[in-house]
Amino acid sequence: MRRSKIFARILLGISILSACSIVEPIETQAASQMTGIENRRISAAEKRARVLQEKKEVEQQAITALENNKGRKAEKNKFIPSTKKSIILSFGGLSKREPLENILDAMKSNQMHGTFFATERELKKYTDNIHLIQSYGQDLAIGLTSIKGGGSSKEYVEQIIRVRKILKNQYGVETNIVRQLAQADNEDAIKEAISAMNCYWVDQGLNVVQSKQKDAKTVEEVINRIFGNRITSLNRNEIVFIRTDYYTDPDLAAAVMLAIKKDKINNITYHEYDRQLNEADKNDSSYQISSIKDVLEDTKHRYEYPVDTSCMPDDMKPDYHHTYITNQNFQEEFLKRYIGAPEITRADRMPGFTKKEVALADKTGLVKTAPPQTVFLTFDDWGHDDSINKILYVLRKHRVHATFFVITKNIEQNPNMLRAIVSEGNEVGSHTDHHVSMFGLDKRGRTYSIEDAKTYRDNIRSSYEKLAAVIGDVKIENGTRLALTRLLRPPQLYVSREGSAIALEEGFTYLVSGSGSAEDYGSVSMESLEGIMDHIVHKRNGEVRRGAIMVMHMSRTAIRTARALDILLTKNEQRPEGDPKKFKVGLLGDYLRDGYDQRMATPKDMREKQIDF
Repeated sequence: MRRSKIFARILLGISILSACSIVEPIETQAASQMTGIENRRISAAEKRARVLQEKKEVEQQAITALENNKGRKAEKNKFIPSTKKSIILSFGGLSKREPLENILDAMKSNQMHGTFFATERELKKYTDNIHLIQSYGQDLAIGLTSIKGGGSSKEYVEQIIRVRKILKNQYGVETNIVRQLAQADNEDAIKEAISAMNCYWVDQGLNVVQSKQKDAKTVEEVINRIFGNRITSLNRNEIVFIRTDYYTDPDLAAAVMLAIKKDKINNITYHEYDRQLNEADKNDSSYQISSIKDVLEDTKHRYEYPVDTSCMPDDMKPDYHHTYITNQNFQEEFLKRYIGAPEITRADRMPGFTKKEVALADKTGLVKTAPPQTVFLTFDDWGHDDSINKILYVLRKHRVHATFFVITKNIEQNPNMLRAIVSEGNEVGSHTDHHVSMFGLDKRGRTYSIEDAKTYRDNIRSSYEKLAAVIGDVKIENGTRLALTRLLRPPQLYVSREGSAIALEEGFTYLVSGSGSAEDYGSVSMESLEGIMDHIVHKRNGEVRRGAIMVMHMSRTAIRTARALDILLTKNEQRPEGDPKKFKVGLLGDYLRDGYDQRMATPKDMREKQIDF
């Protein structure tokens, strides 16, 4: 009995101890939970404080940046001023995975590099897509979205700061390249914000995504609307923009991109006449497909546009004018400075001139001081890259240079091609701004003025100003002279007394027609065109027509010009030294200068009874 009581007391003690041991951990756990709640509350509070602090810092950065900027405004760039042989691809709309993958795969397969503009929302919400872009080695840049109510410059600066921070912290990208991805009600605020942040603002020269084409079914449907029949190729370093998530068909954006590459970029490449087409990529006429960063960082080919013309020699500045042209001395100056053409023989082709002046005017079209065996290659008009780039390649291939007489009304859309012409050692003259002749001929062959004196003066003056704004600082021949000349080729080779006087007053030093036109804009075959070219630079006896000026064209209608010239120059290179048929190529600007006078007697070896072209 006693043992039973002892055992019961032991059990009771154990129960009490167990109860105590259970209660203590529960109380401890409750206390721990309370501490965790307090910690979470503190973390949330700290987080809010941190966000507020970051917001204040961003705001202060924006205020400081705008104060330092002093109201300056950035300008959009539809192209990058560069002679690099490339086209620039850029993209936006990064929310949909499938079309994005299609584009990235196509770019990888075709060695294409581009810039993808990501907005603040896309960087936060579509991180997988952003990392995918990076995994393909493509560039990221800042995409700006419009702010409700228009937005202030300060708000846009803050947006740029936030996007930059996300790009740097989450994706390891630092960039100052910005694109406005949605139309804004307050573009002036965006201009000021981008300037304040020292960013490079890009737009596009070509927007692939056109309105009302969201549900397009075929590539042709999109391409025809974008280009029509007029645009044959893209421009050097033009910025192309493609929105990846726009089309209903997820395959269409990539397909359109590849079609543009095939039909508007690959066609810029010159195909050697003596090689298979699949060997074309071996020459350096091909254009790369590059990102904005690629072109910006290629400083070798970058230039400032427009050019600061104040550094040009006084007699080459756009505001320079001759004051010596008078009624009394016009005849003398004109006859000295007019290089005519064999077909300009009738008085009705030179209205306003006297019979004596027409009789005395040059009809040889030759540079009379040209060295033995020397001829001159010239190109008129203007064109797209697919025509001009091929000509540049042929000249480069044969190590010769030419004079380009440029119609300037479309230069602002593609200054890079004009800059490329002179960067390779060629020179440039004017072919007027909008290619209006000094006079016209009616159905009866009578002359009439197309433009009044003031309009014609503005025509040729603006032409020179536009040329100077692009190439006024470029020197050729080891830096000895400017590539820009004051040579003028009158459209259709027509000259009137009034128009010629205006041209000379405006500072043009020589009016240059030529000894023969290849009429390549209407050639019927490669063989016939090359034969005409050969006939212009050679006499009937096969000797070189010393001083001959051949007129060719760089427009899209002259589709055979580059190849025919390539054949002509190749044959010439294959002739042995000393062959009377072997010619050299000179630049007009080296001879039509420093008092050159076309009235001088035509050297005996240049005289021909009749030049029949």
